[in-house]
Amino acid sequence: MTQVHPRPSFSSSRVLIHHKFCSDSTTIFTVWKKSLLFNSKGFTVFDASGNLVFRVDNYASNACNEIELMDHAGNVLITLRRKRFSMRNRWEAFRGDLRKPTFTLTKSSRFSNKITANVFMNAGGQRKQWDYQIQGGFSKPSCTVFSASGDVIAEVKRKEAKSNVMLGDDVFSLVVQPGADQAFVMGLVIILDQIS
Repeated sequence: MTQVHPRPSFSSSRVLIHHKFCSDSTTIFTVWKKSLLFNSKGFTVFDASGNLVFRVDNYASNACNEIELMDHAGNVLITLRRKRFSMRNRWEAFRGDLRKPTFTLTKSSRFSNKITANVFMNAGGQRKQWDYQIQGGFSKPSCTVFSASGDVIAEVKRKEAKSNVMLGDDVFSLVVQPGADQAFVMGLVIILDQIS
């Protein structure tokens, strides 16, 4: 007898890091720009239930050239490396032990008033056409990630507290749309923090 298995609603082309980080529904994360390690810079990312999802706690200065995005258990998902001696601020992301970058993020010209960065998949930034584009500023924080087709993939927004608690600029919301790879998006957020 033939078995029928439902296909996930997300496109496999959006799975960039791992399928377990793709959801059929919109996912909202709380991102805290602090490491779980004492006196260390980094990121701690929680889901809506308060569970730790991602963390970055392996860099100690703003001039860091390599950053590792880890899952809740400390397994490295992607390694982000600043490309040295590039004309623009350029970063490459490597998944696992791959020697070829999974994606490259290039900061836009400082004369561009809306576009913050362009993301190129598997091409080392050599192509003219970007696959994803980031618009807005990270310092507020307020920015949006678009696909080449114009779809919103993710948004970074100021975190709104449910009570009268005042949150600092180091806490914000990351809204990831259905099917988008959450680890990929978090990698973009980490790089944006470094280039802004």
